[in-house]
Amino acid sequence: MSGYDIKKLVEVGLRYFWSESYGQIFPTLNRLVDDGLATRRIDPKSGGRRRQVYAATGAGRRVFKEWLRQPTDLPRLRDELKLKFFLTSRSESGEGVRLLEEYREQQLEHLAILKESQVILASALQDTGMPEELHELQKTLDWRDSDMTDEQSHELLVFYLTLRSGILVAEARVAWVEEVLPILQTGQLPETS
Repeated sequence: MSGYDIKKLVEVGLRYFWSESYGQIFPTLNRLVDDGLATRRIDPKSGGRRRQVYAATGAGRRVFKEWLRQPTDLPRLRDELKLKFFLTSRSESGEGVRLLEEYREQQLEHLAILKESQVILASALQDTGMPEELHELQKTLDWRDSDMTDEQSHELLVFYLTLRSGILVAEARVAWVEEVLPILQTGQLPETS
């Protein structure tokens, strides 16, 4: 894949839990090549554009498999909304309400997009056909067959299951706002049993 292909894959398949910029992707690709973990070549089909494509070496695949086996770190959180909300403690209560109402709308819009993607992926998995919306992903992943192979079906299943995580997180964010807004507006905690 090219750096552009990797960026597109991140935007299409990973945007609900991971982001990368070109400023992160290309230095990383260059470092992988320098370390002997990837190769770089000019794509002969690219014509005058001289598109560079990268592929993992045997050593790169071994390092990748070792990395997959390692325990994962706890997520490092940087949630700008929560920071801003926390800092409204010294502002008028209306500022926190405004912030949360805007956030709720943002999350509802985000959730709608994720749920559209869920329908598309579920359709592809159930019908074993490639919906029009996934043709860009198909090109990025270099899937040449019009009929989905078992390997491609497995990739889409993992995409779907990861997407479900994004949906559940967005739903939890909306639920948190729905719980917090009335408390913030009244200044009263709800009765607990």
